[in-house]
Amino acid sequence: MHPNSTYPPAKNATKPGADAFPEILTIEQTAEYLQLHPQVVYRHVRAGTLPASRIGRTIRFKKSVLDAFLERDAWKAVGAFIAFANAKQPESLPVAPAAESEGDLAGWKPALPDVKSPPMQFSADVD
Repeated sequence: MHPNSTYPPAKNATKPGADAFPEILTIEQTAEYLQLHPQVVYRHVRAGTLPASRIGRTIRFKKSVLDAFLERDAWKAVGAFIAFANAKQPESLPVAPAAESEGDLAGWKPALPDVKSPPMQFSADVD
């Protein structure tokens, strides 16, 4: 853990700035830096989802690599959102024709593909 902290942090405690952490972090320091429980950090290291270095059985993290990892994932999420927002509507969806008034669309029904569902089968066991 960070020398001046306890886990879990107090509710009203102020979080130290990123400058308070050294460049090479232990599991406990990484957990505090990422605001995770140390066991969650261990789990991500085992799964390979968090960039870590092993020195024998010791696990260390480079703060700048963690920052780049977080930044890359944040931008990946932004890119996925932008791609979703800009996605073209599928052309197979039925679209109502333009109408001058509400009454013009009164009888319109979308042309949906003819899909036949299998007949439903019921069985009733009566005692």
